[in-house]
Amino acid sequence: MVVGPKQRQIAFRHDLKQKIYQLIKECHQDCSWPIGWICKTVQVARSAYYKWLHHKPSKGEIRDQKILKQIKEIAKSNNSLFGSPKMTMALNAQRKEGEPVVLSV
Repeated sequence: MVVGPKQRQIAFRHDLKQKIYQLIKECHQDCSWPIGWICKTVQVARSAYYKWLHHKPSKGEIRDQKILKQIKEIAKSNNSLFGSPKMTMALNAQRKEGEPVVLSV
């Protein structure tokens, strides 16, 4: 969970990289531009692009995606009025198995 300015900056950079990798993929597929040339132009290592392209989500990432989906559903159902403590209680009430969810502020 993003807390301070440094975490926000890290999250912003991560999102930017994801968008750049997606752009490289689309340019290669749609325009048949060489991946090496695109990576050199946008100053991204070709190996980093291929690592992103062939990445398989870990168990933790899959779990986090499921929890995020639940959080969005709960927020939508109550007009985003829950804070962290109430959201944690609502998430844990919905969970049937596994360890309880702990959200940090």
